[in-house]
Amino acid sequence: MNKIVALIGVMLTTMQANESKIEQVLQDYMSAWSEHNITKIESYYSPNVIWYDLPSDSTTKGKAKVSKAITDAFMGYVPDMFWIKSGDLFVSGNTITYEWSYGGTFNGSWGDVKVENKKFSIKGISTTTIDKNGKIIAQKDYYDMYGFQKQLGVMR
Repeated sequence: MNKIVALIGVMLTTMQANESKIEQVLQDYMSAWSEHNITKIESYYSPNVIWYDLPSDSTTKGKAKVSKAITDAFMGYVPDMFWIKSGDLFVSGNTITYEWSYGGTFNGSWGDVKVENKKFSIKGISTTTIDKNGKIIAQKDYYDMYGFQKQLGVMR
């Protein structure tokens, strides 16, 4: 019986250490976004990373393509962007699911509409899967595109 209790204790300790490592990778990744450091953001991706974006129902594959697509989408017209965890966080295996808020001031084009100095803030949920080397192998983003477009004044 003592061996079983000891084994369970080792398993729990290992699981907690894994959860802490995954949470730390996410925290460091989000810090790179806060710094607006594209090179640092890209350093968190594995070579075969995938990014799924629900509002556009698109999947992008590969480190260079994902880095360009995701940073263009979220930083391209929002030089003062912020992205922060804003709610619950769940870890299952090597995947972390978390609530967040993203916002800033949009300056650019949205389709055919020129948008200038529109402040916005939206909420979303993401899942991030991290490999044993601490690299992101999958990022899946689910967020309120309608609310975003409404705040920009391009949707009524």
